[in-house]
Amino acid sequence: MKMRIASALVLALLCALARPARAEDGVKLTVADKAPPAELAAELRAQLAPKAYQITDADGTAFEFWLVPGVKAKAIGATAKETLNSAEPTSLLGAVVVSDTEQHDFRDDPMDAGLYVMRLALQPKDGNHMGTAPFDTFAILLPHERDAQLKDAHDHETMVKLAQEGTVAKHPPILSLQPIEKAEGAFPRIEVDAEKEWEFLYLKLPVEAAGAKTEIVVGLVVRGIGEL
Repeated sequence: MKMRIASALVLALLCALARPARAEDGVKLTVADKAPPAELAAELRAQLAPKAYQITDADGTAFEFWLVPGVKAKAIGATAKETLNSAEPTSLLGAVVVSDTEQHDFRDDPMDAGLYVMRLALQPKDGNHMGTAPFDTFAILLPHERDAQLKDAHDHETMVKLAQEGTVAKHPPILSLQPIEKAEGAFPRIEVDAEKEWEFLYLKLPVEAAGAKTEIVVGLVVRGIGEL
């Protein structure tokens, strides 16, 4: 009997060690005054705030984000969802450095380490995509050296092609960007949906439309996958 209990304890310990790190296990957000990476084009760097949002876990820094001070939209809606959906297609959201520790996107596709430009993408309304996420807004990641090829600022098709080029999954790396209608407390912060096993970076995003300004709360899923 003692041997069985000991074996069970060892098995439980091994399972715990094998489990990916979650926010409650020490995944942390640190906000640091830091200029955007020098490798970015000067025009892009000028549009980003000099503040880094660092997501760390037991292996070190997993993601480091620099964000725009705000985005432009066609209209300010009655809800955060309406407002985010009216933002200009391919709007610049920021830049992100993905670490060389293994990271996966919202499709569970592996992401190559490196510096990416992060832009707004709307999920296609077709049979391959419907029902895979609760919202159709995403942050799409383009290798920073390809972003300059996005000649038309709102050319969604070109953006997707540039982002997926050379990926193992033949799909652009994406992080779910979810409007949050009711959110209290301090921002920014890490928030966890234990049921879906999603880890969010909760942010207040300034939005401007036709001279009017507002702030909406958005949750960027930095860990977790959708319904594949």
